[in-house]
Amino acid sequence: MVAALRPSFWILVTVAAPFTLLVDMAMSLFGPEPPRTFAAMTPQLVILLIVIPGLIGAIAQLAVVRLLTAPEVTPRAALATTFAVYPAYLAAVLLSAAPIAVAALVLSLLPTGFGLLLAIPAFYLAARLFLIMPVAVSERLGPVAILKRSWQLTTGRGATIIGFLVLGMLVALGVALLAGGVGAAFGSVFKIIGLASIGIFVSTLIKALLSTLLSVASAAAAAVIYLKLR
Repeated sequence: MVAALRPSFWILVTVAAPFTLLVDMAMSLFGPEPPRTFAAMTPQLVILLIVIPGLIGAIAQLAVVRLLTAPEVTPRAALATTFAVYPAYLAAVLLSAAPIAVAALVLSLLPTGFGLLLAIPAFYLAARLFLIMPVAVSERLGPVAILKRSWQLTTGRGATIIGFLVLGMLVALGVALLAGGVGAAFGSVFKIIGLASIGIFVSTLIKALLSTLLSVASAAAAAVIYLKLR
């Protein structure tokens, strides 16, 4: 995957940044304060802090995938393709999330602890549908056909992709902790020298930059796997 990213790394980051880094910066600096507990997460906060950034960030990931699966296209053409396939991709995501949402609703009515039963099928479904993004931008299918194509490509490789997803989650967690630590360190230094506002900005920028790199890496992983399996 590193080899795939190296030749056009900065192009990919530049294309992704307006939809990831700038959005993260805006939400952190001007958006609502994230709740400290899950119980305090209201539907409005879910929409503002998770849904909207996710919808915008998907544009960046689709464009990155397009650039990696079709290196001959320009960033402008990649974005044009992204916007063209975005409705079908979004519909495919909603269709794939429906079974998990129903299962989560059912399990929420059961005693505490049963929610863990959702983890295995959720990971399996995520693995089998991991390629919907490259399928959407490369093959331009309808929502249902996108899901079927990803399922077809990942046949017999579900366990391998699950392992990759778990590893990716651990890496993302590590990067998040690193970003928080580095950002807090810079913030403390600037606060000590009387530049607290600059410290907040720098801390937020570091976190947003690392989040953007993770977003690019995730899209690149899907593109690389797709190119090997198609």
